[in-house]
Amino acid sequence: MLTVRPADTDDVYRDIARVPEVYRRDKRGETVPEGTVCRVTIGPKSAYALLRGMEQSSERAIRMDERLRNLLSVSVGDDVEADLKTVGLYGQFRWAWSASDPAYRVAARLGLLSVLLGLLGVVLGLISLGGRP
Repeated sequence: MLTVRPADTDDVYRDIARVPEVYRRDKRGETVPEGTVCRVTIGPKSAYALLRGMEQSSERAIRMDERLRNLLSVSVGDDVEADLKTVGLYGQFRWAWSASDPAYRVAARLGLLSVLLGLLGVVLGLISLGGRP
């Protein structure tokens, strides 16, 4: 059980959840490394968050900003069971795509646009090669 606490001022609108290392464990009991994008599930609700530690603290708590708390339908002071699941490349992309921080969101969208334009260039190049005698 972790107690929901408000995020530090620097973490507001950055999609960061802070959990002390001793409690930052996945279902297998392995420590989730700091800086990992995870799917945080509390009850029936899930949200993507970047997990960080809490300096010199062993408080049994999870610190989240209001946006994450609203997505997970929890309030400050609630005691919750938080399931932390590391995500792969697709989950990291989904986190960045819907991030509240525009720096992450814009980078993800420009990255996808670049990939699509690159694929279009490959297709057009193959078409132009196929048209020659």
